[in-house]
Amino acid sequence: MGMNKLAIVIPYYKIVFFEETLRSVASQTDKRFTLYIGNDASPDDPFPLIEKYFPDGNYHYFDYKENLGGKNLAMQWERILENVKEEWFQILGDDDVISENFVEEFYNNLPEITQKECNVVKFSQCWIDEKNNKIRDFTEYNKIIPPIENWKKKYILGHQSSLSEHIFRKNSYLKYGFRHFPLAWGTDDVAVLQISDGKDILFINEAKVYVKISKENISGKTDNTKEKAVAAHYLEEFFIRNYYKKLPPDYITEKIQQHLHYAFNNKPNDMNINLLKLYWYFKNYRKILTLPKTYFHLYY
Repeated sequence: MGMNKLAIVIPYYKIVFFEETLRSVASQTDKRFTLYIGNDASPDDPFPLIEKYFPDGNYHYFDYKENLGGKNLAMQWERILENVKEEWFQILGDDDVISENFVEEFYNNLPEITQKECNVVKFSQCWIDEKNNKIRDFTEYNKIIPPIENWKKKYILGHQSSLSEHIFRKNSYLKYGFRHFPLAWGTDDVAVLQISDGKDILFINEAKVYVKISKENISGKTDNTKEKAVAAHYLEEFFIRNYYKKLPPDYITEKIQQHLHYAFNNKPNDMNINLLKLYWYFKNYRKILTLPKTYFHLYY
């Protein structure tokens, strides 16, 4: 196991689709990966399934007693990653599936990944429903994607993406970690942007990731709309504060207005964007003149 460069990390909690996930990992044509499974204090014991697909015991299993995913999914991911020794890792959702050539294509592309010093690798993915029917088509990009362009594809053009379709370089992950947004909503997008560390993302079209969208997971749920709105507010704040010079001005301006609108309606006292600095940067002098009034409404 010491020779593997890739770790496949499964943060486990829901058993309902877990067998399909395990089967896809066990079916890999290239076995040069180390499997890590962290049981987040699930009511359903996954061990019989794990033994069924990996009878040789060639995996690391952690049976945690404290549920962290209920507090924040990113904490659940981080806890397992503390054990990972490999240079690269994928976090595979416990209801997502990878094509049998996933690991093989990673190694096929590794010389180019190394040459271009990429820190993030992205695979083609599609959304599937609970019966494995395709909901949205496979994503397709140029082989080399600048990180900001990748971000624009999702947030400006509305492309789908998920955590499972990415492989991250461990050293770069250790530099940035994960942002703990509520529900870990947008945490994966920020991770891709930060962990890439300014280096291009390499896209692999020849292997696929199937992302399950169901009422069992956060993306498919509708009873957490309020929490998602709070998370979106913090996510916007993060992008406005850290990337306002790199993203399109009209996009940032629109997000500032949405941010203010949310703040007016919800009165969060922790609105951490400097409106003066932003309006000055965008030469929006008319807005600067109205700032005293804006701040008055926000904070009083």
